[in-house]
Amino acid sequence: MSQERSSAAPIGFVGLGTMGGPMAARLLAAGYPLVVTNRTRERAEPLLSAGASWAASPREVGRAASGQVVFVMVTDVRAVRAVLFGRDGVASGAGPGTLVVNTSTIAPEESRSVAERLARRAIRYLEAPVAGSRDAAARGELLILTGGSDGDLATAAPLLARIGARVEHLGPVGSAASMKLVNNLVMVATLAADAEALVLGEALGLAPGRVIDLLLAGGGESKVLAAKREAFLRRDYSVRFKLALAEKDLRLVARTAREAGVRTPIGREADRLAVEAMRAGHGEEDLAVLLEAARGRREAVRSAPVTPSTDPAPGPS
Repeated sequence: MSQERSSAAPIGFVGLGTMGGPMAARLLAAGYPLVVTNRTRERAEPLLSAGASWAASPREVGRAASGQVVFVMVTDVRAVRAVLFGRDGVASGAGPGTLVVNTSTIAPEESRSVAERLARRAIRYLEAPVAGSRDAAARGELLILTGGSDGDLATAAPLLARIGARVEHLGPVGSAASMKLVNNLVMVATLAADAEALVLGEALGLAPGRVIDLLLAGGGESKVLAAKREAFLRRDYSVRFKLALAEKDLRLVARTAREAGVRTPIGREADRLAVEAMRAGHGEEDLAVLLEAARGRREAVRSAPVTPSTDPAPGPS
């Protein structure tokens, strides 16, 4: 750890879940003094053992990192508002000039509202939602999408460089949140289609591993399928991106699209599959568990009573 960094005021980090924990660990490993908090202290123990300081509340994080940078990585806008503006929120402890870097996924208008509330307290705001899995976070390979002023980005840039492999500035607050929803629409819908394709292949007698490998070799190639190959084949749904959070993002996509006058029927169908998986008890598992919902649909069809076909009679050959 450099003397310059060790003597500086700490960086704050609120939210140490699947993504926040490894992101904070990257900052700590780079030599930045860190003060952290989380709903459960257990999640923070690896960081505390490595030298981070514990704060009893987001307010204490804001106070300790006042005038510096405070990262927020929580589940949704309700949690963002609670950790920033609640009675023990960051904003009640942080002084003017503190920069909040919100890496959570929320809707564009929600992000703009958060920025406006913080600005009334002279607290700066940069939205920085991330694209990538828990493993990518641990390796510092996330794609980080930013929205806000150039000056705020410049302040956060050295820290973001420790967390992600690529930082893309989209423009003012709201633009990065918009791009994150666009990204997650494609990502989740692609995985839902992959799950359906695998079930179709199984029904037609094709080996799942062969199906995936040939999809990856042809027009079905995608990063998300490559990343989920082993999860699909082993039916190992250890969390890298929780299904419940992906479903939350699809609801944000649908609402934001309606407000923009855009229809997203493919996203709606992917959301239906996600909801079916959650109703079957898979909400806390990885997004790859969509495969189980797709298999469930097949079983439902197979067990349904046979009804006369309504397909039109074939024409003359």
